[in-house]
Amino acid sequence: MFLTQEDGIIMGPLSRLLGWIMNAIYNVLDSIGIPNIAICIIVFTLFVRLCLYPLNLKQTKSSRIQRYLQPQFNKITKKYRNKKDQESMLKQNQEIRELQSEYGIKMTSGCLTSIIQLPIFFALYNVIRNIPAYVDKVKSLYTPIAEKINDVLVGGTSTEVLNNFASENGIVGVSDVTVGNTNQIIDILDKCDSSAWSSLKEVFTSHQGVINAINEYLPKIQDVNDFIFGIDMTEAPGFRLSWALIIPILSMVFQYLSLTIMPMQDSSDPQQQQSMAMMKIMTKIMPIFSFVVCIGVPAGVGLYWATGSLISFLMTLITNKYYDHCDMEKLVEKQKEKAAKKNARKKKKGKKSFMEKLTEAAYGSGESSQTSSKYMENINSTKLKNYTSNTSAETNKDVKYRAGSIASKANALKQYNEKGGKE
Repeated sequence: MFLTQEDGIIMGPLSRLLGWIMNAIYNVLDSIGIPNIAICIIVFTLFVRLCLYPLNLKQTKSSRIQRYLQPQFNKITKKYRNKKDQESMLKQNQEIRELQSEYGIKMTSGCLTSIIQLPIFFALYNVIRNIPAYVDKVKSLYTPIAEKINDVLVGGTSTEVLNNFASENGIVGVSDVTVGNTNQIIDILDKCDSSAWSSLKEVFTSHQGVINAINEYLPKIQDVNDFIFGIDMTEAPGFRLSWALIIPILSMVFQYLSLTIMPMQDSSDPQQQQSMAMMKIMTKIMPIFSFVVCIGVPAGVGLYWATGSLISFLMTLITNKYYDHCDMEKLVEKQKEKAAKKNARKKKKGKKSFMEKLTEAAYGSGESSQTSSKYMENINSTKLKNYTSNTSAETNKDVKYRAGSIASKANALKQYNEKGGKE
């Protein structure tokens, strides 16, 4: 697509929303004499992170409360330490969920911020990849050049000239240019690096109007897209030695810092230990993943990632300092009262948590702790070994089942139920 905003069902509206915000921020910066995409991305990232801060604060608060209550969680784990049967495991999970519910702890709260970040990242990629489609004043810098090139095409020059130029300079994702469509031309121009601009001058060297327009507006375009050391926000750093590598490196460093500062809690619960082990692995993998991703995407997207990681690190640092000096006992009691009111409202409305619904789906309706226990009691009380295929009902007396087969056991259970559970 050419100068056309993303039109996906999910990414389309989100990209347009982020593009609208980016356009507004750019207009403000332009009004104070700082028309620069890189600065716009930094301000935009700060705006997004401030909007997500309440979720980060809630996540940290939940983590701190769980760490404060860790002795109680360890007590439950110790209670069922040597019990590996399914019933004991169900009871252990039920007690843990009840304790979490009592204090309003949600194990999924930590994932919410990360989940929200993903669509924002991909939507921002769409915006930065095609800045003129979303930022009007940037588009206005390309328009005079595109109009002069279009005049040449209208004058009889084959569109193959421009199509071949795009192909030779590695500008992918474009289709054949049609005469009169300046948006298509702008899309190609937006993806030109310094060498491509030089090649473009050579292609239209005999058309002075195009050359004059490039000479006039190219410096302004470069000022808008360039960051420190001449890093172009629309170009991917790639695996080559350049100043643009600063962004992937900073992204990796800040990602590592933001992960290592997150509080880790010790626990005797095997599931908690497994989660902590996974977190330690992610601490090593995510910075490397961040570096590799930022190498291959436009520098503007990498700048967003690096800036976001830095802001996340600073916010987590400040939040941790706050909770290190607050009265956790009062905080936990207040959280308990709040959770009690919330649970009362849910019970009154008949609402149930995801885990409660999951348990009921597995074991039937009713209180999850009772249904799971009743289910296990029924299974344990069924003495299949006392029933064989020889105990078949009169209607099935001629049916022979192989000893120990599933059909044999199913028939035995059927006979058990028909006799009312009596041996």
